[in-house]
Amino acid sequence: MFDKRFRKTVRMGKMISKGDRIAVGLSGGKDSTVLLHSLAELKKDLPFEIVAITIDEGIAGYRARTMKPAKSECEKLGIEQHIFSFKELCGKTLDDIMKKDREHIPCSHCGVLRRYALNKAARELELDKLALGHNLDDMAQTVLMNIMRCEPSRLARLNEPLTRNARLVPRIRPLMMTPEKEIAIYAMLKGMPIERVECPYARFAFRGHVRKMLNESEERYPGTKFKVVNSFLEIEDALRGKYGKTAVISECSSCGEPCSKGVCMFCRLQKS
Repeated sequence: MFDKRFRKTVRMGKMISKGDRIAVGLSGGKDSTVLLHSLAELKKDLPFEIVAITIDEGIAGYRARTMKPAKSECEKLGIEQHIFSFKELCGKTLDDIMKKDREHIPCSHCGVLRRYALNKAARELELDKLALGHNLDDMAQTVLMNIMRCEPSRLARLNEPLTRNARLVPRIRPLMMTPEKEIAIYAMLKGMPIERVECPYARFAFRGHVRKMLNESEERYPGTKFKVVNSFLEIEDALRGKYGKTAVISECSSCGEPCSKGVCMFCRLQKS
């Protein structure tokens, strides 16, 4: 069932083509590790290349514990791995940043820096697409978060940018229709050496409250998460039609990376 759903998601979304060079954002957690394994299995039937990219945020007592199994899995599967760090990117670890910034929550910095680092790394490695381990739960949470924040324009570009930019590597989410519980069971059955440790900054995130709400709804009304994501997919074209007309992706005046405004969020956070 797991493999069938995974392959169907890839096929229906036309996510991977013959000869593609796919970057996998590999943290060492269950989602990205299962994604790596599933793509390696798919590769037996469809010739494409896989390269793992691991981002070290510099979170004491957390990231080091997940980087070891990530490296081990890459070696076992014969997959090339590249490691990039926040320290190399901006001269500071996430811990360093949070010691000085009490205004923003940690996830605000981490999300921006991770997206920036993954895109930059994938482009510099000349990879065609960036595969992320976002599962059904993640997708449902993101949909609700954008609705609760009244940000429909962000929903419109959830699956792909509203306009193309040569410096922006296309993203794919092969696990987007797979529940988190199924991924955890799959990882356990396959004996994957996954560190079950939560990021120490997770307690500050708005996502945690939405996750709890969705889990409670799923328990009472099974299928809630699928319905949330499928509802989004039903209106996605309408959202893209509305917001795509005015969407612009230019280049940051400071660093040259893709952004929708004059200065990208990465550079703005660096100056704050």
